Amino acid sequence: MRYLIDANFRTDGSSVYGVNNPFSTTWSVGLGWNVHNEAFLKDSDIISYLKIRYSIGNPGNENISAKLANNIYTYYSQYPNMFGLSALVSQWGNTGLKWQRTEDQNWGIDLNMFNNRLSFTFDYFLKKTDPLLLNIDFPPSSGSSSVPMNVGAMRNEGYTVVTSYRIIQEKDFNWNVNANLRHLKTTYYNLGNTLEKYNEAGRTNQSLVRYYDGASQTAMWAVPSLGIDPMTGNEIFIKKNGSYTYEWDSADEIVCGDTTPDFEGSFGTSLYYKGFSFNASFTYRYGSQIMLSTLYSKVENINSEQVKYNQDKRALYDRWQKPGDIAKFKRIDDTNSTPMSSRFIADDNTLQCSSVSVGYETTTAPWLKTIGASSINFRIYGNDLFRISTVKEERGINYPFARNISASVGIRF
Repeated sequence: MRYLIDANFRTDGSSVYGVNNPFSTTWSVGLGWNVHNEAFLKDSDIISYLKIRYSIGNPGNENISAKLANNIYTYYSQYPNMFGLSALVSQWGNTGLKWQRTEDQNWGIDLNMFNNRLSFTFDYFLKKTDPLLLNIDFPPSSGSSSVPMNVGAMRNEGYTVVTSYRIIQEKDFNWNVNANLRHLKTTYYNLGNTLEKYNEAGRTNQSLVRYYDGASQTAMWAVPSLGIDPMTGNEIFIKKNGSYTYEWDSADEIVCGDTTPDFEGSFGTSLYYKGFSFNASFTYRYGSQIMLSTLYSKVENINSEQVKYNQDKRALYDRWQKPGDIAKFKRIDDTNSTPMSSRFIADDNTLQCSSVSVGYETTTAPWLKTIGASSINFRIYGNDLFRISTVKEERGINYPFARNISASVGIRF
């Protein structure tokens, strides 16, 4: 029970994929070392369990439409004629479609210390998906708007940490704390210019998503901005050469944020004392950014039709009005659509109370026997009790998030 190994090898075929590549071979290997069973740790009073592990494999993915590799036609029956029904192309298939496969590696350590009072788990993972399976836009003249293709690759890497500690462990008194943390980074590669059409569409439609080699999957692309010029009420943009301009140019766009945080996770505690119990759980995220879509579409870009209805008053009062004003929004007489810039990207660091519960349970109360019951419990639950965030303007100052509080009573007979 010191050295561990497991492995598997299999070949699968599926009609989901093209007739040219219906089969795929997958495999995996896992290695483990139970260090705590070695002679130099068997009698340790500090380390009770220590395992080092590594695994590698290339799992496939066939969780896609069963007809993705086939041409699909639809009958056009609105105007029947003497020659019969006509058939129109609704989807072009791809007979050369390959399985989307991922090379998945994982390094891990499991550690228990101080008679299992402290537990610690660390995992580092690296995933390479090659090829990706995407729907690529085709000219409308082809009869279909997109075709499934194997394009580019994606790399995911990161680590997770999970730990818990039993502060007090007595017969009638237990107190535990726990926490976990995750870091994730995703990047594209081998894309080339295949998806440049999507990038052009993103610039036209004011989207923050781009597809470039070496770029993050969740990066936010926009033209950097210095805000509203106090003298003119126009937005000041920063060009790639560092100069300032009033003219927005998509060629100046850079990565202005990422919706994936630097790290995120949760922590909590649980306490039990002579029938009384208390549990609390919190979640957090740090180092991510968010698009302030409400400020962008409902305040800055408010139109004449929206003015007729109930709207955010900042659309009128927080705009630039005269030289010298320090304002967040451009002057109101500029009715042109606001281009996407870093002015509407903000840091999204959050701490949230996910749940809190307080309860009591007893089986020894004398009056239970008089009603024929064996136990009774009371409990109060609260979900999303508070939320602290660096984003204070997107959903209102008081954060209109749902807070739920409930109570329960249970009796066993």
